Amino acid sequence: MTLDDFLTLTRNSLRQPDLALRQLQSLDLPMQTRWMALVLVVALSSLLAGMAARMFPVPVETGLSLLTRQPLIMAGAQLFGMALTAWLIANVGRAFGGRGDFADALLVVAWIEFLLVVVQLAQVVLMGVSPLFASAMGMAIIFMLVWLTVNMVKALHGFESAILVFLGVLGTALLTTIFLSVLAGALGLLPEIPAEVQP
Repeated sequence: MTLDDFLTLTRNSLRQPDLALRQLQSLDLPMQTRWMALVLVVALSSLLAGMAARMFPVPVETGLSLLTRQPLIMAGAQLFGMALTAWLIANVGRAFGGRGDFADALLVVAWIEFLLVVVQLAQVVLMGVSPLFASAMGMAIIFMLVWLTVNMVKALHGFESAILVFLGVLGTALLTTIFLSVLAGALGLLPEIPAEVQP
């Protein structure tokens, strides 16, 4: 893929998701290559998060800031999350009459994550120039993530309504988060909340 191809694919992803999906599918990548692409973008995302944490440390430690200090664990968590996302996109979509499969869902997830890495890299650079503008850009990144996810899922499954897809994505994300939280609690994987010290 040349730089011109990449720019065209990026532009189409934002303007014509149906066409962008067909371009991705036309690459005819084997399943092993799709997994390698996902692993690569996860590695880039983890490195970027670690670099940002070192350049701009937060005054108050949070679970996310602690996770960025353990890049292997963070990369593993991201890889699991994205693979699960691709599985949910494929199977929940098909349950509602969609035609997409896991292989293409994996390709879509890897491509969206790659675009996010590129935009977040620009955000990190902007943090050193204008933190306020970089923070505003963070909101734009969230909007871009939602837009890409909804419209790429819509194109993947051949759905007609972006609003229904958005509601489906939102509902699936909420139910999955609740299920994983309950599972993690049952397995003792969640950190204990310290009891309040009595005066």
